Amino acid sequence: MGILDWLFASKPTHADSGARIAPPCFRTWPVVVLGLGALLAGPVTTLQAQAPAVPPPTEVEVAAAIAAGESTRALELALRRSEETERQHVHALYTVARLHGLLGHPDEAFAWLGRAAAAGLLSVQEVRGDEAFAALREQERFRELTRAIWLKGYLWLLERPERDAYQMPEQVMRTLDFRPGERVADIGAGSGYFALRVARAVGPEGRVWALDINDTLLELLADRVAKAGLANVKVAKVERDDPKLPPGSVDTILMVDTLHYVADRPAYARKLAAALAPGGRVVVIDFLPKPIGERPWGPPPEQEMPRAEVDAAMAAAGLRPAAVHEFLTEQFFVEYRAAAEPAP
Repeated sequence: MGILDWLFASKPTHADSGARIAPPCFRTWPVVVLGLGALLAGPVTTLQAQAPAVPPPTEVEVAAAIAAGESTRALELALRRSEETERQHVHALYTVARLHGLLGHPDEAFAWLGRAAAAGLLSVQEVRGDEAFAALREQERFRELTRAIWLKGYLWLLERPERDAYQMPEQVMRTLDFRPGERVADIGAGSGYFALRVARAVGPEGRVWALDINDTLLELLADRVAKAGLANVKVAKVERDDPKLPPGSVDTILMVDTLHYVADRPAYARKLAAALAPGGRVVVIDFLPKPIGERPWGPPPEQEMPRAEVDAAMAAAGLRPAAVHEFLTEQFFVEYRAAAEPAP
């Protein structure tokens, strides 16, 4: 069993519902996520386990609700209790790992840090910056473990149940109305949230290029594609500033929460336009700029990108908004086509 298999053998359960987390490029990340329930309180600033604002229910309270026949209330109490228990458990495991690190016990520190990572979500920035692990940082085991910690948190961000509520993937798919045989490039495919859906929509005669810059994500995505039996998906690595698509090769380019990472958007848009077949489209779905107080997750301020900026970048590449969809609450959703082509 590899380290990724081991970490993902223990997956977040109900305790992650409603929580918010962000990868390193996003606005905030709890310094240490001491159990999934701690996510609900937002970022923390110390390594100490934070007590919940409201004390968790006791076993007596849960038992009393069950005895009274109040099953719904009993479940609510039990879930709250499990979140606090998990928070304390992850904190305890992480503390043991730190103490082993401080005492110069590398094997024990790795073992306990791995247990903490398997039990919940940790902040990769905090683990990498923790002086308790300073002597371990140059070891490949530490680099491998922190990569796995990052991946687990990032995948949780991409695939948490709450994402469906604002991303509305089924409505997005209906709106884009992919045709059998269509050729689609999903740039920034990540874990395959859309790529797998698109592959099924275009059918065996279609083609999906699932593109990303991260080797670990691509390895995971390739495994998911294989397990799903989707022979029409090609997983490939691209550069941050170059999608590496052949000229005139695709009918649709899909970029979901990806374009804000690109520094020179007009230059990138020109590469996208060149890759479109006649009548093709570039679909951009990305976060609406919002204050951190209103939405703690999303791109950091320096990466925020209003739609007007995207329109200007696409215009520089000869693309214009052909369809604007406004049903998403957290993102803008625009289809761009060559300026000389009529909208379908």
